[in-house]
Amino acid sequence: MRYTLFGEGEGVTAEHTGPFVTVLDNKVTDASISARTAGIRTGWSVQEAQSMLPGIHVAAQPNTRTPAMEFVCQTLWRISPHVQAVDPNAFFVQIPDSIPPLSEVQSLLKVFDSGLNKEQRFRVGLAENPFLAQALVAWSRLERIPGAGCYRVGRQQLVVSPGILRCSGQGKLDTGWISEFPLSMAWFMPMDVREQLRHLGIERLRDLIWISDSLLLSHFGKQSLLWKNLQEQVPGGKIQSNYPPLERRVSWRAPVDEYAPVEAMERILESLASELCDELQRISAGALRLAMDWRTDEGGGTYERLAKKPIYQPLPMVVQLMEGWCQVYGERLESLDLYVSEVRPLDAVQSGFLLYENAFYPLAPERERARLKDVHEQLSRKFPNLRMGTSLSFRERRLDIILRG
Repeated sequence: MRYTLFGEGEGVTAEHTGPFVTVLDNKVTDASISARTAGIRTGWSVQEAQSMLPGIHVAAQPNTRTPAMEFVCQTLWRISPHVQAVDPNAFFVQIPDSIPPLSEVQSLLKVFDSGLNKEQRFRVGLAENPFLAQALVAWSRLERIPGAGCYRVGRQQLVVSPGILRCSGQGKLDTGWISEFPLSMAWFMPMDVREQLRHLGIERLRDLIWISDSLLLSHFGKQSLLWKNLQEQVPGGKIQSNYPPLERRVSWRAPVDEYAPVEAMERILESLASELCDELQRISAGALRLAMDWRTDEGGGTYERLAKKPIYQPLPMVVQLMEGWCQVYGERLESLDLYVSEVRPLDAVQSGFLLYENAFYPLAPERERARLKDVHEQLSRKFPNLRMGTSLSFRERRLDIILRG
């Protein structure tokens, strides 16, 4: 069983020891502890924050991870390989354990408390899956959650789901508590949709059952049909691990005074892709972002491509980069670099098989099995001597006779 921890930081998008806010497009995106204590909230304008607390320090939201967030991610990485950093100030981490890891989480928050300054803290939710963990943190900012546990570890805040507290590692986890989730804190819905639902008297997740699917579809689109299913949460789940951020690079350089023709670039690219994919497969990972840099006698260039799913085989990697290869000009190739980033671990999937008439077939739904049976019967009538599955060779049959004596 994997228990999920979702943490949302306060004051971790800047390094300042006094009251401060970080701003993007004139909107407050983060505020320090003392700024929040003064009443400042995210979403306010800079003018509103300055009128509430004159002289408050204003910082621009950074494009890169701050030292505080880097410290938190490194701490999480030491206890679990399943870490997802959600920029600029949040994270998911999954902890495999047979019982809820309450003591481990409290020890983790003590490390946070010692490494962050007095203006920084995290509110963390421990729940049965990633959605529920994030819902705990959002819900706790509005009201006290019935049956949930709320604890303080120094400056850090911990919210434990009602299902985990009731279970204590014994029996099945009950996730029914999410039905009382207030839709005013539903981050997965646009703000105008929340307002429309509130005017309809729909304030909790459980209230959505009173709206027909046709009404939801006509007013809020196809994605609204998924909202009702959010009450049926299954423990476990997966996160998209992205920490530590991995990057792999391979390079080719022409020998001094011996330049390769540009036409050889495809062959060189295939060789580099093969080398790079061997490394990715060794660590059981695939890359989403592919890029290459080149230099010819007429100059250099760069091409970058974002794949829809992780790439870990040479041929798909070369195919993704072929458009960039067509942009190369010149007669002599001097250098070529191939690199990948946004590396993701590959999830192993155990294939199921169906034994039918001494042959194995991929496991399929009942309808596909029935169709497979019909095809088999038709082939058997048309070709009576046709044998399904593998048959023993002459050497195997002879060995079998010898072994049976």
